[in-house]
Amino acid sequence: MTDSVAPKDNTPVAARGETLDAGGMNRLVSRNIFSSIGAKLLYLVTRFFLPPITLAYISLEEYGIWAMCFILIGYLGMSAFGVSNVYIRYVAQYHAQGEEHRIGDLLSTGLTVVSLVGVVALGILWVGLPTLIEALSVSPELQDTAFVLIFGSAAVFVLELSWGAFAYVLTGLQRIVQQNQVWVGTFLLETLLVVVFLIAGFGVYGLLYAFAIRYAVSITLNVWLCFRGIPGLRISLRRFNRADLALFYRYGGIVQLSGFLGMFLRSIEKLIAGLFINVQATGLFDVAQKFPVMATSIPSSMNAVFLPATSYMHTQERRGELLGLYLKGARYINLVTGFMMGFMAAFAAPLMVAWLGPNPEFALAPLILACFTLPFQLNVLTGPASNIYRGMGIPARELIYPLSQLALVIVLVGAGFLVFGIDVVVITLAVALAMILSALIYMAYTNRFLALDQSRFVRGALLPGLWPYLTGFALYLLARPWVESVGDDRWGSVLLVLVAGIAYCALQAAMLWFFQLDSGEKDYVAGKVGGLVGRFGGARRQPKRGHPNEH
Repeated sequence: MTDSVAPKDNTPVAARGETLDAGGMNRLVSRNIFSSIGAKLLYLVTRFFLPPITLAYISLEEYGIWAMCFILIGYLGMSAFGVSNVYIRYVAQYHAQGEEHRIGDLLSTGLTVVSLVGVVALGILWVGLPTLIEALSVSPELQDTAFVLIFGSAAVFVLELSWGAFAYVLTGLQRIVQQNQVWVGTFLLETLLVVVFLIAGFGVYGLLYAFAIRYAVSITLNVWLCFRGIPGLRISLRRFNRADLALFYRYGGIVQLSGFLGMFLRSIEKLIAGLFINVQATGLFDVAQKFPVMATSIPSSMNAVFLPATSYMHTQERRGELLGLYLKGARYINLVTGFMMGFMAAFAAPLMVAWLGPNPEFALAPLILACFTLPFQLNVLTGPASNIYRGMGIPARELIYPLSQLALVIVLVGAGFLVFGIDVVVITLAVALAMILSALIYMAYTNRFLALDQSRFVRGALLPGLWPYLTGFALYLLARPWVESVGDDRWGSVLLVLVAGIAYCALQAAMLWFFQLDSGEKDYVAGKVGGLVGRFGGARRQPKRGHPNEH
């Protein structure tokens, strides 16, 4: 996607305000998906190496405090979660209607609202933070550090939530390639700064400094891209629009409530562990879930692409294409997620030893990792359903998912505590089961609303993503003697994971190709692979009409 302001021939149609036909929309969605997946893969690589490096310079308790920062600022972020979805949906709608001049009013209104809410939230946090830190059982010698880290990260996050609106505008315009370029550059910068600051002796504060610099740079670049890419864009207090304000507290308010509940539930096991056990247990959950969390960030990027596309189609009343995008989106998200989760679930123990070494503090990490692979997979699979509701302007329907999950967590965790006592394993199993059941309920509810046959969804979208677990555990049974002989040997585990990972990828890729993909999907994959081979081989040629890349 070009960064140019003027509408040149190589500028995507959606970036020029022209109507996208079915073929144009498919090509744009495909381009945005591949860009997002590539960016997420690179992000996953950097986040794979950061925790071991970080834990070599700071204690597990300090790491737990830093993890708690993102749980808390995540709740702060929910104060503007609905706002971000308003930007994406209505910028996409204004684009579909050819009314780009309304984007300035929408931005001016949103910036004002979020900035005011952020300032109030920071004031409340400043007053209540000492009490919260005591409730989290932070050691007395680290309480001042915890205050600086939590409040500092919250202040940076408030700045990003308000002025980070320009990134959502780029998403709404479906200029996601540009947005990903900024994101990749800034998280690479943050990764480099974390390593430099840790080596320089800044300790856990180095994580905060790198975090702040990253968002200062990303905000600046996204603002510049929006003003460069939208001729006549103007932002001012005088452009505050009451009609746009109604969008934020009606549509945005419901999405915000759903997002708040979702954020709360995505970290509820960490909160329960911190409140009922200690902050070290919170750090244990954060470390153990790092792989599935990072893995789901890849298909989650696909969900981010579907929202503006869904809004665009709904605005133009293209219901058939909308339903097709929902089913295909769910299928591809589940295939990608399952491919990664199947290996993690089967080889959780050697994977954790290879990553963190044979540390007794992480003895329960493999169990936590294995138990949360399927729940996290089903959680990300609910994304297409939520995007359907948001794109159609009926976000209240998505509340059934977080509300049912919250009820199940309360019942199952409470019952587990009463029967088995307060324990990390009890929290793990109860929360994982609640996530699985609530996701299945939500998807069945959505299929019924869309008049989509349940068996069609199960066969086409749900079951294909579960096959990799069979491949992973079958391979584990074959490799079990090797696993047992390696034990707590870190470098032996590294070799085991590498060999098993290569074998798993080969086996699951063969299963995918011969038994799961249809002929059209095979043609598409073959076209993409052929294009990549040709590009790296120096064969730069344009695809002919009717080439699989165009479908």
